[in-house]
This record gives sequence, structure tokens and C-alpha cells, in this order.
Amino acid sequence: MKIRPVTITALLMLPLSLTITYLLLSMGAVFSDKLTYLKQGMAETAELQALLWSLLAGVLVLIIFNLYRPGARFWLEKKPAAGISLVLGTALFTFLWLYIKPLYNTNTMPDALPELLAAGGTAILIAALICLEVSFVLISRLTARAKTNQQQKEGVDYRLMRPAIFAFLFGIDLSMAFIPLYMGKMEEDFFGLSQNVMMGLPISVEFFCVGVAILLAGVWFDRRGWQEPFYAGLALATLGALYSWMAPDALHFILSRGLVGLGYGLVQLSSHGFVIRNTDKSTKAQGMSHLAAGLYAGSLCGAATGAVMAEQFGYEVVFLSGAVIITLVVVYSLLILGYPATTPSKTKAVPLQHAGKSVLRRFLLDRRVLAAIFFSSMPASIAVVGFLNYFSPVYLNRQGISESTIGQVLMLFGVCIAVLAPRVGRLIDATENKQRLVLIGSLLGASAFLTFSIWDGLLATTIAIFLLGLSNCLVLSAQSVFLLKLDITQELGEGKAMGIFRASSRIGQMLGPIIFAWLFLFEDVSIGITYLGLAYIVMALIFIWLTGRDADQQQQIQEETS
Repeated sequence: MKIRPVTITALLMLPLSLTITYLLLSMGAVFSDKLTYLKQGMAETAELQALLWSLLAGVLVLIIFNLYRPGARFWLEKKPAAGISLVLGTALFTFLWLYIKPLYNTNTMPDALPELLAAGGTAILIAALICLEVSFVLISRLTARAKTNQQQKEGVDYRLMRPAIFAFLFGIDLSMAFIPLYMGKMEEDFFGLSQNVMMGLPISVEFFCVGVAILLAGVWFDRRGWQEPFYAGLALATLGALYSWMAPDALHFILSRGLVGLGYGLVQLSSHGFVIRNTDKSTKAQGMSHLAAGLYAGSLCGAATGAVMAEQFGYEVVFLSGAVIITLVVVYSLLILGYPATTPSKTKAVPLQHAGKSVLRRFLLDRRVLAAIFFSSMPASIAVVGFLNYFSPVYLNRQGISESTIGQVLMLFGVCIAVLAPRVGRLIDATENKQRLVLIGSLLGASAFLTFSIWDGLLATTIAIFLLGLSNCLVLSAQSVFLLKLDITQELGEGKAMGIFRASSRIGQMLGPIIFAWLFLFEDVSIGITYLGLAYIVMALIFIWLTGRDADQQQQIQEETS
């Protein structure tokens, strides 16, 4: 009997996922103080038994899938990602129950179970996301090997960039959670700046350099293809991480983060270029969605894992580990995605100096482009960065919520993107009117803030983060595809257009914390954030008003031609 590629992948991922979960739970102090305390009374053989029984449970589900033909066709052929998720989920939840049950039974703390479940859930979520990203590569390679050379002639699978961007963001964001803390420990006096300002400088410089690099990468992509800026970005990010590891003082550390930002910007835009080059009109949104899923999943897992490593091994080890991981991305990319070469973009772009200022000016003044930038991209960026990175941690901390719980709630956003974005991408590709999807996504984002007019505290924040995740599943891909299909974009060049568009979103990311900080001036924060939700709705309606006429004209043309 021929073994399916999905079966082989699942068999390899089962022990890997259980090993990652076990290692994370072994560092229990970061997830839960109670977990560390209770592990002391656990029998030495209990952990091994939990691993073996969990492995057996996963293998049993896999055997059932293979023996039951309808199940095999659905879970292992039509829905391989869902099938692997079900197998890994069975094993991981079995392990979680077998691991926590004896711990909980050995104590008399009635309030321990929720915290233990939250700690275990965080660990298995990180393990599952990592293994799912690895599964994409294994399934693709095993399937390609099983088939004839026909698939090799069809071009590169756009999904192969997803594991690369996942691992890259994993390495980049390993240190993101503690960069301000690390900066604060380096020097007490830095050019006379206050400590609060000084602690935020590395991140500010990094984000600024990301924006600069995105603009540069757009021109580079149109002239030379995606590979050169991609590998250059990986090299800069690796050097930046090593520089952060060896930085002797605050100035060198800030410069190192700028180097990381330049690498990050080049890789981010060129990875979009890879998707653009290897998709068509029917798959472009799916490609963008897979890319966003890998990006957010990598950021989510990297930040959580980096916090664990920093607690156990110190900050310097995390910087070095990030450099090693990014180096592994280089190896993966060379083996799977191809060697760097001069591969001019297929877009009909005119070089910037010959296109002159006229094309660039017309692009920047185009009503549809301005609508996408100011009434879609920037509001979405302000909402995500301002709410997730600033408002939620501060608000929940003032509500008396523990840091571990805050981190687990924030992970919900990344989970939504990683799980739902690829599926939503199919809907976006199948829908001709992308503006309507942007409107729906924006309304979901606005409803996240309006939630605070009904509830407050942890419940309102959790619902809002979930709605923001759904919002970004639609908005991120729909607005990118909307921009790429414009005639002025094709004239300027897709790379330069995406570079300008993505750089503009960085402005929103910088404004986000400032705008949300203003909300705390209200006596009742819920009033301020409700106003912000109403403003988001107005922005979405303006976007539709400015772009709706083009959508109606396109629909009328299609009806006449059909």
C-alpha cells in the first residue's frame, strides 16, 4: 500500500510537536509559577508516560484516517492541513491532560487549574504552529517527488515562501518583547535623554529603517526581481542580530536594531514580490493570505519563545539564537526557493528616472491610491499596532490582569491570522469587488472598539482582539490585491507601488500608540475607544465612496462583455 505524503509528514510532526511542548512546559516559570511549584511533586516516569500515550493517540487517529477511505480522501488529500492539525491536536491535548492531571491532583489549590490550562494551551499552540509551518515544506517536497517532472515545469509553489517568512519573523521577534528592557540596562545616561525615551529608541529606529528599506526594495524588485533584495535582507538581518549580541553600549545597540530593520524591510517586500511573481489573478489573494499567516504566526511564536529563553538563558543568548535561525532561513531559501539571480520583474514598469515624476505623481495623487492609503491601510495599521502593542497591555495591567494572561490574550490575534487568513484568501480571490471586502473588514475592526461600549475589562479586550484578527484577515489581502490590479500600479511597477503602500502603513504603526495613548485622557476609557470605533466606520465609508464608482464601472463592463 502506498503511503501518502501527508501520512509521512504527520508521523514526523507528532514527535516534534510533543518534544517542543515538553521543552516549553519544562521552563514552567515563564508560563506559570504554579506549574513550576507543582512539578516538584510529579513522578519522574509520569512525563515519559504522558509523552508515549499522547504519541499513541495521534498515531491511532492517523491509522483511522488511512483505513477509512472517505476520511482519507477528505482529511489526507483534500484538506491535508486540517488532517495534520487534527492528528497533532489529538496528541497535544492528550499530552496536556495527562501532564496536568497528576500535577493538579497533587495539590490542594482549587484555583490552579485555569492557570495550568492556560500555560499548557500556550505551549501546545506554539508547538502546533511551528509544526504546521514545517508541514507545508514536507508535503510540498514529498508530493513533488511522488509526481512526474510536470509540476516542476509549472513554476514554484507560492506557499513555499510561507515557512521562510515564518522562520524569519520567528528569529526577528525572539527579542522583540524585551528590547526596551535590555536597552534600559545598558546605560543610565544617553545624550541626556530620559530613560523612558531611551528605552523606546531601538524599536523606533528599527521601524524607521523598515520603512526606508521597503521603499528601496520596491524599486529593486521592479528592476532585478525578488531574489536579490530577499537575500540581501536576510544577510543584513543576520548581521544585525549578531551586532545586537555583541553591542558594547547603547549607541551600538541602536545601530544594530537599525540594521535588523533594513533587513526586515527588504525581506518583507521581496517576499511579497515572490508571491506576485508566482501567482495569477485567481490565486493572488490566497498567496498574500498565506504570507500574512506565516508572518503573524512566526511573530507570535517568536515573541513567546523569546520570553521563555530570556528568562532561562539571558538576553544575549536570544540575540545569538535569532541570528542562527535567520541563517537557517538562508539555507532553506537556497535549497527550496532558488539561488539569487538577475530575474527582472514581469511587470511593465518604466524605470523611475525615465518614468519621470509624471507617473509617480499620478500614482501618488490617484484618488483610488489615496483612498487605499489614508482610509484603509493607515486606519488598519493604527488600530492593530495601537490597540495590540500599546492599549491592551496598559489597559489590562491597570485592570489587575497578570502579564502571563495578557500575553496569552494577545496571542489570539496571531492565531486568527495564521488559521483563518489562507481560507479567507480564497474568498477574496473569488470576489471581484475587493472594495466590499475591505469595507467588511474595516467594519469588523470598528466593531472591535465598539465592544467597549457594551463590556469592559478582560472580556471586552479578548473579543476586540478576536474581531481585529478577523478584520485583518480580510483587509490585509483585499487592499493589496485591490492596489495591484489598478492600471496606474501596472504603469508605475508593482514593486514600487507596493513599496510606497507598505511604507505608508508604517506611518500608521508609528501613530497608533500616540493615538491610543490619548484615550487614557478620558475619565472613562470606553467612551474614547467608542469614538475611535465610530471614526473607523467613517473612514471605511469614505474609502467606499472614493473607490465605489470604479467598482460599478468594472461590473458594468463585465456585464456588457458577457
